Amino acid sequence: MESTHNIFAVTLKENKKNPELLKLIQELTFELSRKKIQRLKDEKNIQNRLGELFELYCKLLHDEGLKTPKAVGSVIDGLLRATSHDKEEFLYKTIYEKEQLEKSIFAQKQHIRETISETFDILESHIVHITDDTRESALVALHDAKLRGIEMLGILKETVQEALLTTLEQGNDVKDTAYEITKNLTFQTINEGNFTKQRILDISSTIISAGIDIADEDLGFAKEIMEGTINGVKDGITKAIDKFKNDLRYAAQEEVEGLLESELSLLRKDLLKIDEQFITLLEVLASQNEGISASIIKEMTEEMNSSVAKIKRAANEAKEAITERIEMLKIEAGQLERNFKDKAEKQFESLKKDVNDFEKKATAKVESLKNFEFESEKAKQVANDAKKLGFRAWEVAKHMVDGAVKSAKEAMKKEDK
Repeated sequence: MESTHNIFAVTLKENKKNPELLKLIQELTFELSRKKIQRLKDEKNIQNRLGELFELYCKLLHDEGLKTPKAVGSVIDGLLRATSHDKEEFLYKTIYEKEQLEKSIFAQKQHIRETISETFDILESHIVHITDDTRESALVALHDAKLRGIEMLGILKETVQEALLTTLEQGNDVKDTAYEITKNLTFQTINEGNFTKQRILDISSTIISAGIDIADEDLGFAKEIMEGTINGVKDGITKAIDKFKNDLRYAAQEEVEGLLESELSLLRKDLLKIDEQFITLLEVLASQNEGISASIIKEMTEEMNSSVAKIKRAANEAKEAITERIEMLKIEAGQLERNFKDKAEKQFESLKKDVNDFEKKATAKVESLKNFEFESEKAKQVANDAKKLGFRAWEVAKHMVDGAVKSAKEAMKKEDK
């Protein structure tokens, strides 16, 4: 302590009239104290040493007639900087590494998307070489595979718009077909990634926004489009929650061993209010829009308390399944906590940005959607893919609607007999 004593004392004596004295005291306290504690490993020893240094500095301030609150405050600030310096350095390094990791993940995700897209293109180019009796089935299978990966491809909104445009062009069963399209795409897209509340709401927002764009440009079918879209998304969410519940309840232990109790507890909490948050999402979308869809959405939200009960019921059942699974994890898993590295490897996807960041913003005009002059081949390819997938989504939905109508007619015939 003798060298610290001498340096601090001489510096005070020589700088009593220095207008920067308080700043000098803080810097000197920081530098001298950091050197004194940097080799100490035990936290208790570090704190004891800081206490001793504080007494020393205060005594020297007293000896030089500088024992003002501001001078002592400068000493305290210097000591605080000294004790947290190494930890702050480590924190900044960790933040930097995290940012680099996120950039790397983003780049890898982009590369994966490009690879998948290129693979789809290659497969489609080879379909022409397949025998005629198999070609149509191959195209259907390829488009269905694209629909299952539509979020990764980044064309969810465009595909919904194209499917709804096709529905309008056909001009029949608009509401029921829009319902089946959006229900199927909502359910399918949710199941293709992490099951989280925010992701569910983001997907819902993307699909409903696509419906808003189309409804606002086709006033004749605006109500049918919006009712079909919103109810389809709502029931798609319910169906996805039901699937998650059943998958979680009956999955083998090794299939969920990567889940931690804290994650399941958070998900259980998030699901409880998802029905209310769905209505809030609709209200936000309506408030951001000035077209006819805004008034339609407002009317629907006023009458929706009973219809969102399906989501609430599914969420409550999922909550029970999560509770059961947490208890099983406690009993069977033994040690629930994993180290950060293992955890990160299993949860990289949780760092991904909103799907909407990857989606191209579609134009609000129906005619410009159909007749857009593309600035690049890549943009043209995106639109072509969306058109093909939109038509396929319409085909699937129309088949379901036709099947329901046929079943209803047959039931009525039986009753007449």
